[in-house]
Amino acid sequence: MQENNHKQIEITNSINSANRMLVASGFHERSGAMTQIACLLGYKYLSNNISNNSEDIGYELNEEFRYEKLLINKGEVIELLKLGIEQITQNNNSIQASDVFFDLFDMIDFNRFNKNEFWLTFIDAVEKICSETTATIGEIMIFMIKYLSNDKRRDFIFMLTEDSIKLLMANQKDVTNIYDPFADDGTLLAQIGNVINVENYYGQHPNREKCIMAKMTLLTNDINYKNIFIKCNDIIEPIPWNVKFDLGVTISPFGIKGGRFNEMDVRFGNFAHKRLSEISYLLDMFYNLEDDGTIRIIVPDAVLRLSSNKKIFQYLVDNEFISTIIGLPGGLFGANGVLTALLIINKTPKNKGIFYLNLRNVKNRSLGKKRATSIEDIDNYIKILSNKEELELTSNTATIEDIKENDYNLAINRYVDSEKLEEIDIEQTIANIKAIKEELKQVDEELSTKLGGLLN
Repeated sequence: MQENNHKQIEITNSINSANRMLVASGFHERSGAMTQIACLLGYKYLSNNISNNSEDIGYELNEEFRYEKLLINKGEVIELLKLGIEQITQNNNSIQASDVFFDLFDMIDFNRFNKNEFWLTFIDAVEKICSETTATIGEIMIFMIKYLSNDKRRDFIFMLTEDSIKLLMANQKDVTNIYDPFADDGTLLAQIGNVINVENYYGQHPNREKCIMAKMTLLTNDINYKNIFIKCNDIIEPIPWNVKFDLGVTISPFGIKGGRFNEMDVRFGNFAHKRLSEISYLLDMFYNLEDDGTIRIIVPDAVLRLSSNKKIFQYLVDNEFISTIIGLPGGLFGANGVLTALLIINKTPKNKGIFYLNLRNVKNRSLGKKRATSIEDIDNYIKILSNKEELELTSNTATIEDIKENDYNLAINRYVDSEKLEEIDIEQTIANIKAIKEELKQVDEELSTKLGGLLN
């Protein structure tokens, strides 16, 4: 973990160096320039990959168009890049390859950045970023895409640290098919694939640019195109995946409100689930899950106690599908302090009741300027989770009867105390009250005597 944090510091410093380089070169609005650098970083990976890989990688790239040639032919960078991108995106050997590569570089803007010297600056930035860290291009890409997200959107920044991923994937076995119904930029899928073995990656997102970056993220983290299935789609419209998933995992978009679902949508059964909300992603994953599959979903804490979710939670609780609820510390996702919870759901029940683990008050440390929180002693908490240990103020198993008594309110503070209440000695307390009364009576008598003397 220390090595990973060191890499994160290296990448942060190298990106800051690249930013200063852009400022010195006159790029005062840097988000667009950094997007070009991210795409160029992906181009470098694909060039290296085709040079060092004899497998079917789904695209072509002639040697004269590869990244290292850009370092030599500095006067023809734009022309070489255009020809190379055309080969990568159009010379594909299958429908699957075309789905992955056809729009991979659509975020490159040769109209806005139409001068060769612009691209020489971007190449210098890529080289600086790569030379100042021991991280792989895939690791750099994960961090850089989150950096770009932070620049554009400062409300909810989903930057999971290494220990957060370890907690999210605790006791999870390797999987054949993983699915994220709100795949965002693919960084969560890629980070999970760096912790457990995953064969196929499925995901969707309504924003096309996010889908492009998701595919780029997965590719640069050494995932073959044959195993990448990212669709540009809003969850309102169901996708016939034609496959069931071993693991569904997502960070549901916080506070999302949107359109209405079709009343006949089979994903939502008899729940009368009509409008888009955080719980929509849980139901979508549950419908698409293998019989022995698992869901791991992070939701805002308020979702656990919303009365509108009662019927859904009642079904999940009564059938013993929810195995674990973990209260996560505020600040886990960067600048926002929203309290969140991790729900672990097994389509085949594995234990009685729900195991609660409250990490709201654990020691944290801040990582970098974006204030992503890292949980100290994470391995100890994972051990508690694995053994289902019940510890005062930390963990507890709530029975189905407990949850029914709370009217299916799953809020963590209903089942794990947040502070220790001291035992009260009733007899001693009564004796103390009597002593205080005697003292007050004596003070009153003394005061009356003194006042009487003054009046006389």
